[in-house]
Amino acid sequence: MLVSTLLGMGGGARPALGDAIADKKAEAERIARDLEAQGERVSILAEQLNQAQLKADQLGTQVRVAEGELAAADHEVAAVRGRLRDRAVASYVGGGHSTGELPIGQLLDSGSANDLVVRQTYASAVAGRERATVDMLDAAQEQRRAQRARLDLAQRSAEVVLDQVGAQRRAAAAAASERKVTLERVQGELGALVEAEQARRAAEEAKRVQAELAARQAREEAARTAAAKADRDRAEAARRATTTTSQGLTATLPQIGTGTDEPAGPPADAVDEPVRPVASGAAAAVAEARRQLGKPYEFGSPGPDSFDCSGLTSYAWRAGGRSLPHSSAAQYGATSRVPVDRIEPGDLVFYGSPIHHVGIYAGDGQMVEASETGTPVRMASIYRHDLVGVGRVG
Repeated sequence: MLVSTLLGMGGGARPALGDAIADKKAEAERIARDLEAQGERVSILAEQLNQAQLKADQLGTQVRVAEGELAAADHEVAAVRGRLRDRAVASYVGGGHSTGELPIGQLLDSGSANDLVVRQTYASAVAGRERATVDMLDAAQEQRRAQRARLDLAQRSAEVVLDQVGAQRRAAAAAASERKVTLERVQGELGALVEAEQARRAAEEAKRVQAELAARQAREEAARTAAAKADRDRAEAARRATTTTSQGLTATLPQIGTGTDEPAGPPADAVDEPVRPVASGAAAAVAEARRQLGKPYEFGSPGPDSFDCSGLTSYAWRAGGRSLPHSSAAQYGATSRVPVDRIEPGDLVFYGSPIHHVGIYAGDGQMVEASETGTPVRMASIYRHDLVGVGRVG
């Protein structure tokens, strides 16, 4: 088509060629935007899957505990009922003999009417205690059965959630695969343009986020400096007021406040509140994460052959001697907050609202991450528009 255009239009071919390149660039930008949006959607769905799986696992544990309690209750009730049956048989065969009690015949043997009433009352009390025991155990068993029914319902609900999220995940994966097919179909010039556009957008985003962080840090530093100055000014004013008052007192009183007194306020270079030090296994965790570079991304995979984002970070930190849940949101809750400007290798970097992505910081503004379907475990900049914060493993 390009050759035909050149032959048919002669000198007018150059604008047509320029339009074709502009169209390709526009298409590359559109595909890059679509891929970014699709990747975020897939990441969100993958995180929902991980959280649903954690919930299902917790419910499964609770169900197993309830099953054990039910089995113990069934055993206890069966034992008591067995004792009651033995007593009934013994009473029938032995003329009222019941294990551990006087024979019924002896209890009801001849005697005064009052003795007979007492003995009948005693026999009724013995049987009543057994019936009360059975009733109590039956009630406990019924309560546990109700608990088991509730747990079963919750587990079925969690399984429904898993099925729903799995369907969404498959749909998102199919959409992402379609985009990958589009890229493969436009290999060559357009493919290179798409990669260049993605790199350009990532670089611009990193610069913007870094500038925002620097501006925020400058504002915070200015606020700290202003607060320290205000404290010093208040301390100096108080000192002068005290000095003036003391000069009106009798000369025998000691002078309060001289020019050499230290101000009461904090110094201008007061340090920030200390943060938790990096865990001893951080270097091992980063090294383990780097060893996974190039391995494929897979939903819900904890490794070692493939990973999703939180699967990679939990796998890496296992080498550092720490256990983390397989969920980026759960890992956010399991770590302590650290300012971005205090980040250290081994820290976890979280993204999205709600949180749906995590990477492990490797130094020099880079993290190791398992990002999305079709993209292997890679190094990437931590500076993205959806950066939420940094978590330090304790």
